[in-house]
Amino acid sequence: MNKIFRSFRVLATALIALTACLAVSAPARAQHGDTTPVLSAYLKMVFAGDTSAAAELFASEPEDRGSKMLADRFERRFVERNDGLDLTRLESPAVREITDLFETYWLDALMQEAPLDVLEARLKGRLDDILIEHGFAGALEDEDALFENVKAFIRREGYFAQSGRTPPLLDLMIWISNDTVGEDVELTDGTYQVELNYIDDFVSYGWSNFATFGMASTAGWAKKDGLYCICRYYDLDSERFKLSFLKHEARHYADFELYPELQPADLEYRGKLTELAYSEERTYPLLEQFAKAANRVENAPHPLANWYVIEGLSELLLDGNWPADASSWESIPKEQIRQAARRLLEYHDDKLADLGPSTTKGIVNL
Repeated sequence: MNKIFRSFRVLATALIALTACLAVSAPARAQHGDTTPVLSAYLKMVFAGDTSAAAELFASEPEDRGSKMLADRFERRFVERNDGLDLTRLESPAVREITDLFETYWLDALMQEAPLDVLEARLKGRLDDILIEHGFAGALEDEDALFENVKAFIRREGYFAQSGRTPPLLDLMIWISNDTVGEDVELTDGTYQVELNYIDDFVSYGWSNFATFGMASTAGWAKKDGLYCICRYYDLDSERFKLSFLKHEARHYADFELYPELQPADLEYRGKLTELAYSEERTYPLLEQFAKAANRVENAPHPLANWYVIEGLSELLLDGNWPADASSWESIPKEQIRQAARRLLEYHDDKLADLGPSTTKGIVNL
């Protein structure tokens, strides 16, 4: 089993900051038909946090459906900057200003206009100034407190919000409808009771939706106080909802308590393995999805977690050979895949226990 994690090493520092480990994005998903080479390449650019070469990508494959869909919109949104969020529903001038600051930061960061730390410092400084003007104590030196202030202020103005770090960028989501119910969720290590928030009526869906023109989006997330689900992205009776939202995010919810310092890549690795451990009709589609989106890239926990899921399962089920295509998995019975996913989860638990559950930052890294 050690061979599966032969490239793992204990992290000396956090792979990437996450606001108090309170929010982890759910896997973004394409919503506008089958992917094409250009669409797939563009989505990888987005989730690596760098769309600066997108115009060249579209120009290189002008007949690809992705280029035809995105080239003009990309020009308007990222270059001309006249196709942004609709802020007319925000009656609060200060909330409009905050949202506009995030939008400018997303554009600058994705187009590599300046180093990310410079752009983040600029955003956080301006946010802190606005909040101080509205009665909050300065929190510039405490990122967690700053984004808690952002959420609290927006809530005070009459909206719901989530703000913090959805790696690799700082994020802002604003919505109006929020209904809460209790839910028991079975995981591989027990059953957890969570509060499930069904949320809708959005002004901002966050940076991933903004950058992909709605093709991909955060569809929900976990916090210590419960799960948050964007209802419109799911058939609530489907296995996709039950796996990719409910099981995946409940795994995060449980892990926030079990491993309070665990970093995003490890959290996502565990969430994705949990999906596979309970999958039935979606076993092979999930594997194909993870393989296509796998990428060993810094500050992008979803692609990195995908890489380690496929690496681990390849060691257990394919003699260490990465799948050539989706058919490589289809020769393996689903039950073997489910069992292998559980083995990887159990092995990961053992490694985290050895490192110290209350202090470990994880072992999934570059």
